[in-house]
Amino acid sequence: MATYVVRRLIQAIPILIGISVIAFVIVNLAPGSPVDRFRSGRVSPAVIENLIRLYGLDKPLPEQFIKWFTAFWTFPFNVAAWGYSFVDGRPVTEKIYERIPLTLELMGTALLVTMVVAIPLGILSAVKQYSWADKVVTMFSTIGYAMPSFWLGLMLLYVFAFNLKLFPLYGRHTPGNDSFGDLVWHLVLPVTSLAIQQIAGWSRYMRSSMLEVLHQDYMRTAKAKGLASGRILFRHGLRNGLIPIITLLGLTIPSLLGGAAITESVFSWPGLGYLGVQSVTTRDYPVVLAVVMIGGLMVILGNLLADVLYGVVDPRIKY
Repeated sequence: MATYVVRRLIQAIPILIGISVIAFVIVNLAPGSPVDRFRSGRVSPAVIENLIRLYGLDKPLPEQFIKWFTAFWTFPFNVAAWGYSFVDGRPVTEKIYERIPLTLELMGTALLVTMVVAIPLGILSAVKQYSWADKVVTMFSTIGYAMPSFWLGLMLLYVFAFNLKLFPLYGRHTPGNDSFGDLVWHLVLPVTSLAIQQIAGWSRYMRSSMLEVLHQDYMRTAKAKGLASGRILFRHGLRNGLIPIITLLGLTIPSLLGGAAITESVFSWPGLGYLGVQSVTTRDYPVVLAVVMIGGLMVILGNLLADVLYGVVDPRIKY
């Protein structure tokens, strides 16, 4: 297993290089420039030229890329490895490190809610195949999977925060109230927006997996021996039924990060995704590139985690 992990990490190097090249080219070829916000009748062209030289934007793109990419991976030892923000001059690493825990807080809660709700729904749907319960779960899954997260977030915000005033409109805390209860209250709507689509997908995967397991010979043998239905289902069937879900766990992490960018923007949650969206708006290139690279790294690690967990849960899989 260790050899397999090392081999996968080595294979990830060209992927990361490809992600960095594509991200760097797209960011730098996009219309506009970070110094455009300074252009006005009160700012002289000489000042603009000085800013361009200060940001290093006067260098050829290949030279800018090599300088950025080689410095990027020294972040454990160099606070300026990811550069400085064009907006406030702060080190990008400092801004990223501030936001990561808040995004993990949102993503972790959404993932926990997804597992707690989706797995029982999938099992119920499989055990009660073609029943009203199965039809209700299937209908919910279809509708939930079809709803875009940004639209769902806006609808939740409009109905439950703006009209009914049951939940806060934005932010992570009410000003002057840093209690845990207030944090949970602010989490309800964004977590719901993130989790609905994941629950819809996970419950369908769980249903399909459990249906396959329930028709296996060893399940019929256990039933013929007179074992209780609950013991057959949870002791003999659930572990095998969870194998695809455990694999799905690793693939869900990067998708949650992508969804968090939209959800955090809708609910003004001060996480990494919201920072990325704001940075795109202000053309803060160093921050945008750092957020994109973190997203790419999350996809690679998520896929690796899925493969490793698959081998751990299913002893028949050998790497």
